[in-house]
Amino acid sequence: MLDRPVIVDELDGMGLVLIGSVHSLREPAREIIKKITTLSPDYVCVELSAPLQPTKSFELEMARERYLDRFVCIDRPIEVTISRYMSGTRPIDFLKEAVVKYFYLPFNVASIIAFNNFSGLYKKLTGGRFFTFGWSEWDSRAYIFERDEYMAGRLASMLKSGELRGRCAVLVGRRHLPGMKCILEAFKSTNDIGSYYAGGRVYEVFSLAELEEPYTLSYEESSRNFLRNRLIEAVVRAIFLSSYVLALFLLLAALILMATAGALILIKGKL
Repeated sequence: MLDRPVIVDELDGMGLVLIGSVHSLREPAREIIKKITTLSPDYVCVELSAPLQPTKSFELEMARERYLDRFVCIDRPIEVTISRYMSGTRPIDFLKEAVVKYFYLPFNVASIIAFNNFSGLYKKLTGGRFFTFGWSEWDSRAYIFERDEYMAGRLASMLKSGELRGRCAVLVGRRHLPGMKCILEAFKSTNDIGSYYAGGRVYEVFSLAELEEPYTLSYEESSRNFLRNRLIEAVVRAIFLSSYVLALFLLLAALILMATAGALILIKGKL
């Protein structure tokens, strides 16, 4: 995925400004805080389940430091998301997902390091956009799409009850913006907390209560999947990821040696 590190989308007539970010980037975090300060919102709605939930997000930590008194948490506990993913995914599918995730992990880490430490060069090469790799079907469903529904549904519920009034800055990961916007615009049209709306009709309905359940299958099948998938995760991380990173390191070292040898040959040829 190649997109801007920060995306801002204002929902007309709802008092909501959606701010999508890449949590691991340092420089865009300052831009986000400036945007929130300019908005001067009554509430800052965040992708957390509890105000003091630990994060590795630059912008969430900075927002918490400045706006904790206005924090509204709209996400479900991470334990629920992990449980639904681990227990609701067939082991064969989970294995495929784990291999894809760890195959792209070094490239995602390299992209983050490059942006945070060489942002000027990175922006010149990419036009100010940011690369992320490897989000696949089941990862996206559990960590993105379901949470789009949950967080947008929570916002809709609080707007409907009057718990949220005035202007709200909604700070979430950039991948959540398209889905959340769709659901919130549906709420504006239908006043229905759990639906999408398109072409004059509701075409999908979801339940906040169901999305809070840690299991999507029977308890027996969920428990079996959870244990097997935990084992798969540990094995893939310990064996596949370690071997893969070593192979990448050796390949990079070989390329550097070849480039160095080539440069030396050229220099000697000129002499």
